[in-house]
Formats: sequence, structure tokens, C-alpha cells
Amino acid sequence: MMPGMLEARGRVVEVRDGTAEVRLAVASSCHGCRAQGVCGSGREQSVRIAAAGGLAVGDVVSLALGESQFSLGIAIGYLLPALTLLLGAALLSFAGDTAAALGAAVGLAVGILLVRLLSRRLLADRLRPAATITCQPQSLPGEHP
Repeated sequence: MMPGMLEARGRVVEVRDGTAEVRLAVASSCHGCRAQGVCGSGREQSVRIAAAGGLAVGDVVSLALGESQFSLGIAIGYLLPALTLLLGAALLSFAGDTAAALGAAVGLAVGILLVRLLSRRLLADRLRPAATITCQPQSLPGEHP
């Protein structure tokens, strides 16, 4: 793994129309964790990536995402809706508490729509992990052989 990169391993479960669905491995330590009910890491997750040439169902891949890309995704996904919520509340706060609450709700909805637009259109390529095919062990951590 390169410095400044976040990495996850998974297995290709489907390849169709130039994209591949990769089921990410769950760490073995997640199975005994008491917080697995609230943590997304303990659940099986899958992602769609651009299918590189030679990628086939059953291949084990390593997905890498730069820390700067991850930080940008976090800022857009979490901070943008929070900022629009506060802005909506602040803009209507002069009209009373009910108007401020309504402004906050509208601001949050606008923020979520902006996140969807930005992630699908402008940032889709910048926030996509890069995949490299790795060796094929019998099973990944968290898989049952």
C-alpha cells in the first residue's frame, strides 16, 4: 500500500457493461465487536468500479483511494448538508423559531440534493477507487471457505 492511500480488498461478484461489482471483505475483528450494530464496517458492502481489462468474476482486487479524495468525499457528503442546514436556519431565524426550523429543513434538503448532483456529475471520476488485481487466496478475511 502506498502512503496516503486507503486500501480495501474484495472479490468481484459481477462484471457487466464495463463495470464490476466488488464485495468488500469484512475484517475478522468485526465479527466479535460489540459496536457492529452501529458501525458500517462490520456489514457486508459492495461497490461498483470501472472494470479493467481481464477482470473476471471471482477475482480478488485491491481498491485504493487517496486520503485527499476521501477527505473531499467526506467534506462534500457531511459538511455541505450541515452548512446548508445552518444557512437555511440563519436566513429565516428573524421570522421566529418555526420559520428557522423550516429553513433548516429546506437547507438540509438542498444540501442533500447538491451532494447527489456533485457526486454524480462533477466528482464521479475523482472519488472512484482504483482497482488492482491481486493474487487469489482461498478466502478473504470474513469469508467462509
